[in-house]
Amino acid sequence: MVPIPAGTFTMGRDGGRRAGAPAHRAVIDHPFAMARTETTFAQYAACVEDGGCPTLPWDRDWGRGARPVIYVTHAEATAYAAWLAARTGRPYRLPSEMEWEYAALGGAPAPGIAPAPGEEGGEARVQCSGCRAEAVHGTVPAGSLPPNGYGLHEMLGNVMEWTADCWRPDHSQSAVRDCTRRTRKGGSWYFDRTVSIPAYRAGGRLTHKAYDVGFRVAVTLGGNR
Repeated sequence: MVPIPAGTFTMGRDGGRRAGAPAHRAVIDHPFAMARTETTFAQYAACVEDGGCPTLPWDRDWGRGARPVIYVTHAEATAYAAWLAARTGRPYRLPSEMEWEYAALGGAPAPGIAPAPGEEGGEARVQCSGCRAEAVHGTVPAGSLPPNGYGLHEMLGNVMEWTADCWRPDHSQSAVRDCTRRTRKGGSWYFDRTVSIPAYRAGGRLTHKAYDVGFRVAVTLGGNR
């Protein structure tokens, strides 16, 4: 787990595909910690073996172990966090959309697009379509690529990540929350660099599972939020 300080940032992005417009000032009023990597098959397998999670999902023959677990529903991701909390006595949970986006920025003042191969910082930082000089179909093992400014690996690309928040189509005050769906963040290996940004978001039904969707856990520091 990596500690993330409280702070303010620009959440969302005006324009762009599913960018969460309108861009607005958001406040993280509590420090929290985020998992350094996406939850792996090995970590999820421990929950399955202990009875806290259902059957281990398919890996599409990409390999398990350190690769991020895929084909997990929101309910299964939540069950893993609850199991981890029970095992450790710490209030593990899925991050909120705001926490996730703030952490994905890595301390940067504003969102940007993942650099392409040949651009500064564009070699192997993000696992997405066209992001790396060496094309890789599917996921890469958690922690394979350089971390962001907070020390978090693969926040963008690799797999989209479930958050705790109910889905709403944008960040306007009038947007209606749909709690039959939850918010996923960050793009994936399947999508191109234009959606490999902290602001990228998509909704998914509670039963949704796919080969490019996983999760990571968070915990509030200094309390039981």
